[in-house]
Amino acid sequence: MADSVRRFVVGRDRTVTRRILLIAAALTVSAFGTLAVPTLWETYVSPSGAETMQTAAAIGFVLSVIAAVYVVAKTANINPYVPTAAVFVVLTSYGVTGVVTESQLVFFVGPAIFLGILVALSAYANDGALASLSIVFFPVLGYMINAPYGIAEGFRLLNRLRIALVFSLLFTLSIGIAGFLTGVFLRRLVDYADMITIEELRHPETVDSEGPPDDLSHETDSTDE
Repeated sequence: MADSVRRFVVGRDRTVTRRILLIAAALTVSAFGTLAVPTLWETYVSPSGAETMQTAAAIGFVLSVIAAVYVVAKTANINPYVPTAAVFVVLTSYGVTGVVTESQLVFFVGPAIFLGILVALSAYANDGALASLSIVFFPVLGYMINAPYGIAEGFRLLNRLRIALVFSLLFTLSIGIAGFLTGVFLRRLVDYADMITIEELRHPETVDSEGPPDDLSHETDSTDE
């Protein structure tokens, strides 16, 4: 029981857990870049290009999330192009129907879906609720402080931090937990299927004994008649 709880909370493999935590840390640094990069640019270079640098840092964060999906999918022994293609199909449908604007699609809907997929892949690869949910909580916290076209834009830094913290908790409790439970559920299904396959390979006579003997008995009965 204790081992099951540890595996669910911490993870199956500590090496994989550390790798996922490093990915979460890298995403967090990239997310805070939306605040740090334009601030440094405005302070030391020119105030005129701060908004452009903010957008560039946000694009860098989105690309880093896509790269993280690729890495974690490889860790989970899943073709990384499958979840990535699925997300792009969903984003394309959003864009065609016009449900959201292009900026919302690129800077909010896209990263949110990719983070949900990332959590599911992490849970599938290693369980580990703490490491998996940290992929959502900390990057969203850093990103929402100064995300382009974000709700927190225009507020003071302390208020931005409060708004970002609320969004981070909401994302973690919704997309994060949903993605984690989905990944764990799929992993349990795969493990159960593998267990059945192994049992069939170990004891093939139990499978063969169901069916052929009945056919043979019918044949012997017909010959006796």
